[in-house]
Parts: sequence; C-alpha cells; structure tokens
Amino acid sequence: MLSRGEWVLKHVSVVTAARILVIEDNGSDVFLLERALNQQDFRFELIHLLSGGQALAFIRRQGNYSHAEIPNLILVDLNLSKYTGEDILHEIRSASHLGGVPVCVWSSSRSRRDEALLKELGVTQFITKPSGLDQFMEIGKTIKDLLAASTPD
Repeated sequence: MLSRGEWVLKHVSVVTAARILVIEDNGSDVFLLERALNQQDFRFELIHLLSGGQALAFIRRQGNYSHAEIPNLILVDLNLSKYTGEDILHEIRSASHLGGVPVCVWSSSRSRRDEALLKELGVTQFITKPSGLDQFMEIGKTIKDLLAASTPD
C-alpha cells in the first residue's frame, strides 16, 4: 500500500496509429481494404475521401481539411470521376507539406503508360486491385510493410 506522496510510475508504450489516406470512389474496395488492414497486427486510422474534389481540398488544406493531420501513407485510385488519379498525384507532388509522404496508386488496370507516368510522379508503389478476396487481403501486408519501411527507427 502506498502512503500519501508516493508515486508509482508505469511504463506505458504509446503506439500512434498510422494515418492512411485513401482516395477512392468505390466504397466496396475501401471496405475490403479496411478488412485487409484489420488482419495485420498494427494500429491504423483510415481516412477515406470519395472524390477527387475532396482530395484536392484535403491536399490544399481547404475548408473542413484546413487543419487535417498529415497522413503517413496516401493511396490513390487512378480511375476517379471528374478529377483523375493523375490530377491528384500532380497536386500531391506540388504540396510541400506532403513531400515525405509515400504515395501508392492502386487500380484494376495497369498499362505501360501508367507505369511511366507513375515513375515520373514519384509513386512509391503500384498496387493492382485483385479480383479475388484472398489476393485482396494481401494488400494489408503490403501497406503494413510500406509503412514500416517509411518510419524512421
């Protein structure tokens, strides 16, 4: 029993959640992505933006996103409506506050033109959206590994 004035210090490990920004107009893909991430042993916060317009506001820190925290990883779908994934990638690369954030692209198609463009835009990795559930679950490990590689020791 402790008497008055004594303190017990406990070592508490504080592990912050990795913030993952997902720019994707298909809710089903985001649901599967979240499920895949939940199978991995790490804490994360998924920030989902449904449109290119929301993504541009986030990147430019406008409106509701004026005080948004910088994500640890950005995942962009190439096939968005109104604004393309390419538009979003150009905007990300011109935003100095996002300079050190790894950016991945995911898409159901992969063309040589896309690969060349993505390399030019400094995309960290291209992730092909799989058609099967088992392959989709592997994306969680890919993202966890990317986050681990980008976090300083």
